[in-house]
Amino acid sequence: MKKGTYMALADLCGPYLLRPMPERLMPASEAMPPASCAVYVAVDERGAVCYVGSVSRPSDEQGLSSHVAEYLADLPKTEKWAAVYALPLRPDTPEPEVRRIGGDIAGWLLPYDRERWPQAG
Repeated sequence: MKKGTYMALADLCGPYLLRPMPERLMPASEAMPPASCAVYVAVDERGAVCYVGSVSRPSDEQGLSSHVAEYLADLPKTEKWAAVYALPLRPDTPEPEVRRIGGDIAGWLLPYDRERWPQAG
């Protein structure tokens, strides 16, 4: 993902963005930044967006890592994932806002794995 694209996605997070992290991350739970609330974008080897997900676990500082680990345990869902881009959100982000932001980002990127799109706002 180009940095400009990431920064446009970061703008969609509005005041809830904890910090921008435009770095390409390995699709592994230990590679995820500490974040209890986040939206993440999984891309395949060509850089095409295959999935957009979100997590809201306010009491778990490693919520993003835990969530990604759960997805990675179901290999068929994630076997195409070559990298992940994280948009960590403030821990006090209300869950409906996390889901709205995830839906807005999915609507903007149009991932080809649309099995479980977050709800757009």
